[in-house]
Amino acid sequence: MGTTQIIETTLKVFKECHVKSFPIDCMDLLEHYGYRLFTYDNLFLKNKELYDLCTACSEDAFRDGTNMIVAYNSHNSKGRIRFSLMHELGHHVLGHTGNSDQNEQEANAFASHILAPRMAIHYSKCKNAEDVSQIFDVSHNAAAIAFDSYRRWHRRIVTYKMSYIDKLLYGHFYDSENNCFVWNIKECSYCGAILYNSISDHCKACCVPEIDQKRSFVHQIPMYNIDMDLFRRLENNWLYGGL
Repeated sequence: MGTTQIIETTLKVFKECHVKSFPIDCMDLLEHYGYRLFTYDNLFLKNKELYDLCTACSEDAFRDGTNMIVAYNSHNSKGRIRFSLMHELGHHVLGHTGNSDQNEQEANAFASHILAPRMAIHYSKCKNAEDVSQIFDVSHNAAAIAFDSYRRWHRRIVTYKMSYIDKLLYGHFYDSENNCFVWNIKECSYCGAILYNSISDHCKACCVPEIDQKRSFVHQIPMYNIDMDLFRRLENNWLYGGL
C-alpha cells in the first residue's frame, strides 16, 4: 500500500470521526470504531492470561480485533502512547490481517500521518521538529520523522503543486468563515471565546500584559522634568520627618 492510499485512509477517519482540530483525541477515535481501551495494569488485574499475551507481543500496545480490545502501556510517555494507539487503529482501518513487516510499516505511516498531517504542519508554521512535537503532541522521535517527511512533501508541492488527495485534505480542514485552513480550534480558557489556529490558551482580550521588572514608573520619567529642589524637600520630609 502506497503513501497516497494511507493518507486517503486518514482522511476517511477525519471525516467519519469529524476531526477538525489538532492534536487529535486518540482514544475517541478508537472508541468510535468500537474498541474498548485498557491499560496493561488494568488488564493484569482483570485477565492475567490476556495480559501475558499482550506484553509478550508488544511492550507498547496490543489490539485484539475479535474482542475489539486495545491495551496499552500507560507507563510510556504520552507521545509514545498516542503513536502506539494510532498504530493499532491503523491496523484496523487498513484492513490488516496477520503479522508482517509491511503491515507494521503501513501502520506506522498511518499513525504518523493521522497525528501530524504534513499539510497541517505547513499551515501551523512549524519551523522544526520541536514545533511539531509541541503542537501535535507527539514524541520527539515521531516529530523528527514527520518534519523530515513534511520537508519532502513541501518540495513536491512547490514543484508539482497540490495533488488530488492534498486538495481533498485541504477542503476538509478549510473554514469558509475564517477563509483559511484550520489546524486548531479551542476555547479561551478565561472567557470561552472560540480561538482558531492559536497556540495561546486565551484570546487577546483576556491577555494580561507581563510587568517588565526592568522598567519602573520612575525610570520612564526623564529626570529633567522633575523639580529637584522640591524632590529633595519631600525626600527629606519622608526620611527625617521634616527635621
